[in-house]
Amino acid sequence: MSNKPPIKQFAFGTCAFASTSPERGRGLTSDTKILNVQVTFEEALKLNLAIDECIRKLNSYKRSTRAGKSMGLNLAIHLEKGRITINEEKVEA
Repeated sequence: MSNKPPIKQFAFGTCAFASTSPERGRGLTSDTKILNVQVTFEEALKLNLAIDECIRKLNSYKRSTRAGKSMGLNLAIHLEKGRITINEEKVEA
């Protein structure tokens, strides 16, 4: 039996955001060109750490291979929950 702690399987980290502009549920439409997301300093530190962890993992891949080149970062904004999640994901360029 291993005493190793479990490894995260789905996200490098999350943070909460304070608000969006346009506001969720009001001015946000399919014609909206830009979504501004305001994050407090403390939550921005969490976001920075999550992005750093994901980039470090991406940097461990052999970039000279097709599989290594296809991996990237996914920044998911959960508008209903007020959260941002950082994941690694295969990205088509």
